[in-house]
Amino acid sequence: MSKRVNACVNYKAGYHKTSDDLTKKLKRDTADLFDISKVNTVEQRRLQWTTSLNLSIWFDTWKHALLSLGFGGERTKTDTAVNGEVVLFDDQALRIVNLDETDGSLDDTKEQQGGRPPMVFTWSDMPGGCTSVNKSGYSATIICGSNAEGEPLPPHFQLKTLAKTDEAERIRVDWFVSIPHIRGPFGHKEIQSLPCTFGLNERAGMNAIELHKYISKAILPLYPDVADEPLKRVIIKLDSGPGRMNVDILAELGLKGVYVIPGVPNTTHVTQETDQNYSLFKRTYRVNLRALAQARHQLRKSLQVTDLAYLVFGGTDNKTSCKLADLFSRAFSHENNLKCWRKCGSIPLTRMPLALGLARHELGVDGRIENLEEREQVRLKRLDESNRHYCDFLTANGFDSMSLRKSAPVRKITPAVTAPQSKERILALKRRKTAGNHFHATGGQHFIREEHCL
Repeated sequence: MSKRVNACVNYKAGYHKTSDDLTKKLKRDTADLFDISKVNTVEQRRLQWTTSLNLSIWFDTWKHALLSLGFGGERTKTDTAVNGEVVLFDDQALRIVNLDETDGSLDDTKEQQGGRPPMVFTWSDMPGGCTSVNKSGYSATIICGSNAEGEPLPPHFQLKTLAKTDEAERIRVDWFVSIPHIRGPFGHKEIQSLPCTFGLNERAGMNAIELHKYISKAILPLYPDVADEPLKRVIIKLDSGPGRMNVDILAELGLKGVYVIPGVPNTTHVTQETDQNYSLFKRTYRVNLRALAQARHQLRKSLQVTDLAYLVFGGTDNKTSCKLADLFSRAFSHENNLKCWRKCGSIPLTRMPLALGLARHELGVDGRIENLEEREQVRLKRLDESNRHYCDFLTANGFDSMSLRKSAPVRKITPAVTAPQSKERILALKRRKTAGNHFHATGGQHFIREEHCL
């Protein structure tokens, strides 16, 4: 970087810069434009998809789904006590659910605490201290979630099994001793005590088959009156993981009154409520895992699959007397759930990620301003023109300004959102292969009705 800056001011200008003092001044004033870590593919996908246009399209689609499926009505001037663009009908917030999965690993050698990877500065000549950890190749999948009323879903544990038949599958009874029930009404008339659920497959992961089982056995029992009628439907917000676009599953659920609405791909960090819960969940999980691993290490004992119950729900380990925090009650408390729903801006419908500036802004195709009311587009255009003006000024005075030229981000692809029930949407759904194709065709809308036409 110093060579580039020095080359700019030395070229035909009579300067002879060799040190990095000018570069340091530029870095101080433009630190937010510098990359200081290695390329992160996941982070790049997030940045590419988390744009103002994509989120605006999805929020428009989400609003249409709430209105068309009978969950609420358009807010009017008389609804002064209601926050958001949609006024939900009574008890409909109980029937809007978001869930997501996370890793339930017993391996304490990987610092997977969720969120964006931090930059850590180290001194290579100074060794670190020794800490006892638990090395394990076992990893389960934990599914948690909540509804828009703030009630936590009973957690689901997807475990690994080597059994080839259903009759040969086994689960230790220790699970049922240390796992509590979750209390809440959901679709019941009175508060119920609801058990956690379990699943077994070869990889301890959620595919289309396991997702169908989970929704049928764990979610539908929460709403015994579910039907494809107004005020009885259920909305499930999901990410773009495996099985979310399975036609047979979506059609079967749609006939029962359960509508699966996908979010914008690779934007769960701002649009999925459960992903917000997992921020605290994962941090506390790693603390519990480290504490239990060290306590077991002193007794020369390892962690087992049934220890997941202690790691998630806390308590006192009967082998080491180690006390662990109840991270589920903390991360999925009623107050924290409501906070996460407000932060994602879906219920109430406030489009909060856009208001907080969490989305990346771009100019339209060919660098045009598509919406004069969008201040960020106007600002980007002004910065682009200012950069071009001053770079031309430097060039005219003998400086090599090409290394300082920076263009505003320009949208490469505009989502071609099609009209519901149209021939264009049906053809687009036939050609879709990824969650991104589906979003570009529908804007994130549920597509049960269109699938019936295929």
